[in-house]
Amino acid sequence: MVRLISLYRQTKNEHMKIGIDAKWYFNGPVSTRTVLQNLLRAAFELYPEHEWVIFLDEKDKDREFPFTQKNITVQYVWAGINQLSNVFVLPRHMRKQQVEVMVFQTYPSFRTSIPSIAFIHDVLFRDFPQFFSGKERLYFWPLSWLAPKADRLIATTLYVKSTLLKYKYTKRADNIDIVPLGVDERYKPLEQHDPIQVANIQKQLGLPDSYILYVGRLNVRKNIENLLRALNLLKDQQIPLVIVGKEDSKAPDLVQLLADRQLKERIVFTGGISDEALQVVYAKAKLFCFPSFAEGFGLPPLEALASGTPVVVSNSTSLPEVCGDAALYIDPSDPKSIASAINALLDDPVLYAQKRQSGIIRAKEFQWKESAQQFMNSILKATQRN
Repeated sequence: MVRLISLYRQTKNEHMKIGIDAKWYFNGPVSTRTVLQNLLRAAFELYPEHEWVIFLDEKDKDREFPFTQKNITVQYVWAGINQLSNVFVLPRHMRKQQVEVMVFQTYPSFRTSIPSIAFIHDVLFRDFPQFFSGKERLYFWPLSWLAPKADRLIATTLYVKSTLLKYKYTKRADNIDIVPLGVDERYKPLEQHDPIQVANIQKQLGLPDSYILYVGRLNVRKNIENLLRALNLLKDQQIPLVIVGKEDSKAPDLVQLLADRQLKERIVFTGGISDEALQVVYAKAKLFCFPSFAEGFGLPPLEALASGTPVVVSNSTSLPEVCGDAALYIDPSDPKSIASAINALLDDPVLYAQKRQSGIIRAKEFQWKESAQQFMNSILKATQRN
């Protein structure tokens, strides 16, 4: 880390024109959108000496990009098929804008001679193909031969780095830079929120006074089915579950699941909600449960920890790496394991208080400014290729 910061200081006054594939800034997958919005905000603040060329989806021309600094240029591009846009369309605009180094989302291009980086959030479709539709697997198929075209790869966790090496997306471990994600400072404990805003959002969403919370996409990988099974096994058969998120590909039949388990009266579905509402929903929850089978990073548990809400999370993939000792871990395939961890937190005030405090401390280790510093270090290393 010291060596990388030193490397940046040596080039602090050198101007670079950096291209960023940000086509998902407004309408991409929720997690990628969150990463782009927060990472770019921090990078623009930390590195005003560089020129930034931001490539957005042409469908978003009516959306106002929130940064208007003179060193930021916005270029709209065709993004109908993301892989084709990255490989064939972006290089033409990169040349026109005289970009010196380019950061692609997932798919780099072989049609450029400038240094390039591929930001690969995960390759879960390789280890867990059962959770992806045929269309999704086809979408990811080109990555195996496009990824090696980049000078460097960015992963968000050691887990993702290990899978990139496992499937030979690069032959060299030192070609992969880890850029951990951050948590927005607006995710904070309930006592730090405006009580009037909390009351208004609770009324608007129909939130109960105390509840278990799940936030995320509603698909089979997220394992909502076993969470519902666990709800039936809890000692407290009154505590409700609030589910925040939208149905995704390969979504479980939640209506049928609720009918089968007679849980309708205990479930609140909010659908997608605003960031402001989500911050309150996290902070007001009694606990957060995230029984996902597989994640590349796992932002929702981290946001819950920052909100002072104790977390029950799967013991798989990246999640122990992100949550550390701050969470209680479960076997996502076992509803009894999920119920046992939830019962432990609800029954033991000392354990509950310990996990609440350790969660707040753990979340502070993930700052977007630090993410932006690691991001810039990766860019610098790409420009110094042999």
